[in-house]
Amino acid sequence: MKILIFGGAGFIGHHLVNKLQEDHEVCVYDNFSIFGVTNENQKHKIIQGRTKLWRDVRTINGSIVENSLIQNTCNDFKPDIIVNLAAYPRVSLVEKYPVLATEGMIQGLINTLNYDVKKYIHISSSNVYGNYQDGANEESMLSPINLYGSLKLAQERLIKANSKNTGSNYVILRPMCVFGNYDLGDRLVPKFIKQANKNQEIFYATDTLTNITYVDDMTQAIKLSIENEIKNETFNISSGYLTDIKTLAIDIKNYYDSASSLVPVNREKYFPTRGNFYIEKAQNILGYKPQYDLVKALKEIDVDTIHG
Repeated sequence: MKILIFGGAGFIGHHLVNKLQEDHEVCVYDNFSIFGVTNENQKHKIIQGRTKLWRDVRTINGSIVENSLIQNTCNDFKPDIIVNLAAYPRVSLVEKYPVLATEGMIQGLINTLNYDVKKYIHISSSNVYGNYQDGANEESMLSPINLYGSLKLAQERLIKANSKNTGSNYVILRPMCVFGNYDLGDRLVPKFIKQANKNQEIFYATDTLTNITYVDDMTQAIKLSIENEIKNETFNISSGYLTDIKTLAIDIKNYYDSASSLVPVNREKYFPTRGNFYIEKAQNILGYKPQYDLVKALKEIDVDTIHG
């Protein structure tokens, strides 16, 4: 199949391209910027690392808000599947740049809809749920507490409304805490990894729970969404590994035999309170089978690929 990936040079996107290029014709549409990284040499190093395994991958350097370029790309490439990974990639950046984030995530999404494809696959976020302590499945109340989650929820609603009006097909995935090689060092797991590896203090939010998702499990879920007949469904995606942030920090510290000390801090106001994050729907309907717990995932991590 011909697969067009918006945001294909991003953290999750480039891992997905690595996986799909063996069996599919892939086109990446991306502006090849690294949000939050200002050093040009470091940006180049990250992009070079992310794209080094690509073979015969068509690339378009463009913004998600450039509607005419998106039209030209779709008319020329004629994708069977569109995967939308384009977004401001971190909650903190959306809070810092709300106008740019809103334009990119709302107008950008609209620009990618209404093309004649078999399926539109959108990567949303667990942040759409907001606070939940009794567990969250796909039917749980959606009440985001940060702008990132609100924009992701707005995207979901636009996709579903468009599907109802046009008969187009979609799959929406809601991952939590995805991490892996060529990630940025200000996200939760890579931040702990870098601090532990350098024997630096590890700052952890108190009384906070999370699930983790190794990037290969995430790309497995996207690949399943592309290749099977499931349509018009929404799925939670994670490893199924629920932990509190302090235990996560301790486990990473112990894995690297680190001398880091742990420092408790207050949870950021935009970080939701959480309980169990249920993935049974993805397992039963999508055929998703998470392969990585924390230790197995850490064995795959090359610390030198984590930047920032």
